[in-house]
Amino acid sequence: MMNKINFLFLTLGMLLIIDPLHAGEWNEKPVMCEQKEIFEQIMVERGEILFSKGDSLATVRDPDEPNGYSKIPAILPVRLYYNPQEKTFTFAEYHASINSVCIIAFGNSFSMIGISS
Repeated sequence: MMNKINFLFLTLGMLLIIDPLHAGEWNEKPVMCEQKEIFEQIMVERGEILFSKGDSLATVRDPDEPNGYSKIPAILPVRLYYNPQEKTFTFAEYHASINSVCIIAFGNSFSMIGISS
């Protein structure tokens, strides 16, 4: 009987001491958006070519939801542009409904893992 009581107190004590696990939270990041034709011209000027692409499942705003975000993700085409000479890159997503491309990230020193330059 004493072992069961000790185990119970030990378990309760550990539950009180252990920090609760926290789920990730959505953050907003500033992005720059431009009409598709202007964006494509900028990529030409930067010498960046379409390197890879895919479809992302993105959380989007929904004013009808209590937390402000849609329960159903939007499918957005994403593209990675790359200039092999300058090692610059641009990561962008396309919003067809408004003919807009949003730059998610851009930078220098792009390298491909497993491929030496």
